[in-house]
Amino acid sequence: MSIKRNTFLIATLLFTTSSGAIAQTSLDSERQTYCQYVEDQADAERTLDSGVTGFGNFGESDTNPGLKQVVVGLSKSLSKHLQGDSATRSAALQCQLYGLTLEVDRNVKYAMAALDKRVAAEQVTDLKHVLDVVNEEIGRAESRRRSGNATLADVLQLSQQRDEIYTQYMSARNAAEAQTVPDVPQIDLRQALQQIDDVTMSLEDELNHKEKLQAWDVSLVGGVQKPVFGEPDSTPTRFQPFVSIVFTYNFNAASYGRKLDSATHSLLNMRSQSNDDLSEQVDMLRKDVAARLQVQRESLQRLLEEQDMLSAESDRVRDLDTSEALRTKSQIRIGLTIATMKIDLSRLQIALLTDSYAQFQ
Repeated sequence: MSIKRNTFLIATLLFTTSSGAIAQTSLDSERQTYCQYVEDQADAERTLDSGVTGFGNFGESDTNPGLKQVVVGLSKSLSKHLQGDSATRSAALQCQLYGLTLEVDRNVKYAMAALDKRVAAEQVTDLKHVLDVVNEEIGRAESRRRSGNATLADVLQLSQQRDEIYTQYMSARNAAEAQTVPDVPQIDLRQALQQIDDVTMSLEDELNHKEKLQAWDVSLVGGVQKPVFGEPDSTPTRFQPFVSIVFTYNFNAASYGRKLDSATHSLLNMRSQSNDDLSEQVDMLRKDVAARLQVQRESLQRLLEEQDMLSAESDRVRDLDTSEALRTKSQIRIGLTIATMKIDLSRLQIALLTDSYAQFQ
């Protein structure tokens, strides 16, 4: 197995288990950088393999040991040309495999963080609205206190409530701004894992095909030869052109092919272990999504019951105008605002988790 081939396999396996190295770059940029690298390598290899080779020698003639001659010429190898084409196909498969691995790896690492960031951003907006409502109620309590329908304790209680909500607001805003989460395109993770196995097999087949091309060759050879000294009087002394087709075949080619096929199975076993780890991470993510989805559905039911209870209590005191009723109305309004916020956030998480869970189907 070639050094380049081993390098690629090691790099791919290391990448699958890497973590924060790619967090700051986009998926497309990461994939394009790698693909450009392997494509440039393949293009360089294809350029060399598809070229015409020049040769020359000075020495004895094959047919006349006493004759010294100079031979110069050109040759074109069919096997090398085909190896260059195979290098281009291998690069395309390497690029595809890297992209698939990158997408799955990115989903496993950042899917939940991306969801949490979106929820945190929505929570910031909702908490700002809650703060506005609390400030309005503080203003109303101040007015009632001046008219004798509320006490300083009522105002202080609302102010304390505002401080607690403001702390939550700042915490949510810091969390939303602090998280650096790359874009995570949603994909069918199970299908992507199967594609990784399929492309790995196709890549190994192509690499084996390229290696097997080294066992034979058909070359077109042409050039000129000229006797220099030691030639008999009857030998022409001018340059003599020649053209020939040269066949070569290594009789160990069949054994070489079987050993390459054996190496394929070894590679797939090694890759299978790596893919098993990735599959296990995908399964853990699936279980995490399912558990959070269940929690949010149960939470939503409780929140809706709490909202109904507060709405019923609001209806009960709607027409009352006592100090106690006004205090209760203020707390109910704040409570309903918070309940609505929690319901909206819960529904958002359920929608996002449901979409995320669809990746595993």
